[in-house]
Amino acid sequence: MEQRSTSLPLILLTLLTGIALGWFLNDLMRRPAPPLALESPTPLSTTAPTAIVSAGLTATVPTAPPSPPTASPAPTVTLPPPTPESLPTATSLPPPRVVGYAGHRVVAGETLDEIAKRYGSTVALIETYNHLDAPPRAGRDLVVPLLAPTDAGEALLVQRGGTERPWIALTLDAGADAAPTPRILEALRERGITITFFLTGRWMRANPDLVRQMVADGHELANHTVNHPDLTTLDDDAIRRELSETEAILQEIAPGATTRPFFRPPYGAYNERVLRVALAEGYLPVYWTLDSLDSVGEPKTPEFLVERVTRKLNPDDLRGAIILAHCGSDATADALPAILDRFAAMGFEVRKLSDVLR
Repeated sequence: MEQRSTSLPLILLTLLTGIALGWFLNDLMRRPAPPLALESPTPLSTTAPTAIVSAGLTATVPTAPPSPPTASPAPTVTLPPPTPESLPTATSLPPPRVVGYAGHRVVAGETLDEIAKRYGSTVALIETYNHLDAPPRAGRDLVVPLLAPTDAGEALLVQRGGTERPWIALTLDAGADAAPTPRILEALRERGITITFFLTGRWMRANPDLVRQMVADGHELANHTVNHPDLTTLDDDAIRRELSETEAILQEIAPGATTRPFFRPPYGAYNERVLRVALAEGYLPVYWTLDSLDSVGEPKTPEFLVERVTRKLNPDDLRGAIILAHCGSDATADALPAILDRFAAMGFEVRKLSDVLR
């Protein structure tokens, strides 16, 4: 009996404790749970679950599996776009350096390639310098630009052009008066004809507007020295200066124009030395087939000049003829329209010297 009385109070105490604990838990469960507090903007770790503690409770928030590592992008090197100067082009190459010139007369069957090899030149240089647009005929006189020192070639003097076509080279020298020149240019312009003018440097300095008009009209300009001296009385250096200064004067007045490759000795005075010096400077000496005589002796009438220029030579000899007249002649300016019209009626074309020499 004593043992039962001792255990009964323990049973009652346990029962009461359980009832009290049940009430407590039931009350706790009916209270709303506070929200889980997440700190922002700190991101959740992608390497381990995060434990969040709030109101004494611990919750484990699952996280996304870690992303696979990505390789860092390779550094990008940006190159500047190519400029026209940096692109390889044919024009970016420097032109070949010409060290001198030689005269050469083409023989039958000879090609430009053979001539270029003989003188250490190139076909392109020879063609460009001599205004060639077709293989040169036998007997054609050429100035050959040299890329290395070589023999001086031949002492040449051109006196006529090719006879294959009915072409005539009317060439006018300008070294004295210029007053008739506008009328000469007008007669040529009205007929669409271009010719070759041999100008002195002194005349160009005195008449720059006429020089520019000649260039604008498409005429061919050639070298007649600066001061119109007798070159046979000058030394080699003086001859060279006469030629080079004339070219420089033209470049000042009409940039881009040139007196090359033709040269006429003043007064028609020359010897072999003069010819060789001129050729070595890149000029082909040009004489004439027929002198109009407009600057020789007594003053000439326009009628005299028309008859002399158009009738003195027979038609066969007129083919390829080089005719000399002067810009300072009033009679030539007056006669020129009739001369040009008569040649046209005869079936002849008046052309530049470079055309007639083809």
